[in-house]
Amino acid sequence: MEKAEIKYISGMKFEAKNRTHSVIIDQPQANGGEDKGFTPPELFVDSLGSCIGVYVLGFCKNTGLNPDGMKITLDWEKAADKPSRIQKISAKIELPNADPGPRKAALLKVAESCLIHETIKHQPEINIALA
Repeated sequence: MEKAEIKYISGMKFEAKNRTHSVIIDQPQANGGEDKGFTPPELFVDSLGSCIGVYVLGFCKNTGLNPDGMKITLDWEKAADKPSRIQKISAKIELPNADPGPRKAALLKVAESCLIHETIKHQPEINIALA
């Protein structure tokens, strides 16, 4: 089983550690933070986009498509009602130096099969406990 550790720093700021890497998570100043890092929803959306990118990169390498300049843009919105959640995410993949042509459907299928997308589609069991 993999392990992540999230430590409170101060204010609204946390440090997330996985393996030997860390990232600061914070809130914008308007929400009481110092705007020193991504918010949790931003990090969630970014992990989806980067996961899509990894899978598309693998597809490009396997099919000879040029991935240079690849960009994944995600537009997302929060729900206006309760419970608080991200209600909609739209991802757009740009491959400025490659034309997938007849492989477009296969490329999109690969992108949709990334680990994070599959996890969202098939909700994991989440248990929260007090240590």
